[in-house]
Amino acid sequence: MADQGGVIGFYSPDEEPQPWKSRLELDLPEFRFELLENVSDVHCVHYALVWNPPVGFLNQFVNLKAVFVLGAGVDSLLRDKTLPPVPIVKLSDAGMANQMAHYVAYGVLHFHRRFGEYRQFQMEQRWSPILDISSAGQFPIGVLGLGAIGSVVARQIARLGFPVLGWSNSPKQIDGVRTYVGEDDLAELLRESRVLVNLLPLTHKTENLIDRSFIKRMRPGAFLINIGRGRHVREDDLLESLEEGLLSGAMLDVFDEEPLPNESPLWRHPNLLITPHVSGITMPQIALDQIVKNIQLIELGETPRSLVDLDRGY
Repeated sequence: MADQGGVIGFYSPDEEPQPWKSRLELDLPEFRFELLENVSDVHCVHYALVWNPPVGFLNQFVNLKAVFVLGAGVDSLLRDKTLPPVPIVKLSDAGMANQMAHYVAYGVLHFHRRFGEYRQFQMEQRWSPILDISSAGQFPIGVLGLGAIGSVVARQIARLGFPVLGWSNSPKQIDGVRTYVGEDDLAELLRESRVLVNLLPLTHKTENLIDRSFIKRMRPGAFLINIGRGRHVREDDLLESLEEGLLSGAMLDVFDEEPLPNESPLWRHPNLLITPHVSGITMPQIALDQIVKNIQLIELGETPRSLVDLDRGY
């Protein structure tokens, strides 16, 4: 096991560290818990638990055995070319999949039942006639990305009675979901989907994927829900597509720049729903179950679970 005095370091400006400290010191008493920005001796840090650390920050910890990422994406970390050559371990769900499925369900129902229009009628104090809607069975939902989170989202939306079309980089089989793989299949999914949900990892292949040309391949008047990464979407192209009617609306939880600047026109567009990166929030105790187990595996000389594939970028 670890040498006495080994440190598990923590860096996550938006997280309260106490729950992490209490659990780690209870289950791994051979380690000390310290905030990485205040660590007393950089040579003692064996493990780093981080979310969006500054570029170059981790390079000072020369005795790291592994880096644990405390959120759903690893793209921001992998952009740091000075990262120490140690395993990077991601969370496998950590309570986020169900939250994100609920978020998507809200968005799908909002668009399907035309609640945005009813909201506008409320603001105008207008008792409107019933708006026409199709049945759920005639309102296909496309899901891009069928990993640990996307597969849960796809299954839960299918349980609501919507046809679900799921696309992934490699073949998948999910009960109740029609699955697609490859560029030709993607074109068919885009043509059919009334709502497109993006859950892809951010890689050099998927950055700026959802641009004007991509949107023009979508079903005319479709809706977009983006809970992947902000850099998947060209925001100017999205706004132009809304103005031209190529898209009927979108629900966005992630943005190219976060917090979303006050001057961004996204805030004010009537056909956009904006949330501040809250679709899936890390649940510390579930995450800690995984982190503790993986540290124990590494200390035993075994391979941790949920390793990031550096070649694939996720």
